[in-house]
Amino acid sequence: MNAVLENIYGRSSVRKYKHEQIPDSDIKEILKAGSYAASGMNRQPLRFVVIQEEKMIECLNNKLKNAHLKTASPEFKGRLSNPDYNIFHKAPTLIFVFAAPDAVTVIEDGALAVGNMMLAACSMNYGTCFIGLAAPLGNYDSFRKKCGVPDDHKYLSCMCLGIPDGDLEKHPKNDMKILNWIR
Repeated sequence: MNAVLENIYGRSSVRKYKHEQIPDSDIKEILKAGSYAASGMNRQPLRFVVIQEEKMIECLNNKLKNAHLKTASPEFKGRLSNPDYNIFHKAPTLIFVFAAPDAVTVIEDGALAVGNMMLAACSMNYGTCFIGLAAPLGNYDSFRKKCGVPDDHKYLSCMCLGIPDGDLEKHPKNDMKILNWIR
């Protein structure tokens, strides 16, 4: 099997990380993979924010937990109320993706970039996890200002990154479902 397919089939979301940071050169390579993703009309509108400051990550975690407590289901409220629960899975690095205002296919561009970064990280033996619960941060002016994000840039996604702590959890995949194949 070729290396690309091995990474696609072998990648899993990681929810437990070692405290150790990965080298900046590796993070730059992962970001480069994201920037090489296809983009609508080749606008290449994506911009990245990397956060490794432990206190800031903890502050963002607490802010998000409090924000989600207001609307969470009873089951999820229990998890959010647990002081040990961490939305970012205690990863040492967070990567946020934003789009410049000239983006044509914003959601698609961001999804392709994060997919590329996750596969690049997997190929380098690092772990990643898409953090959908981070979305409210895109609307917080204080977060955007601290990160140097212009007002006209749209928040797209957050991904945590680090060295997996322990064996990767493999989740069984359902059989592929093809609705139709018209010839």
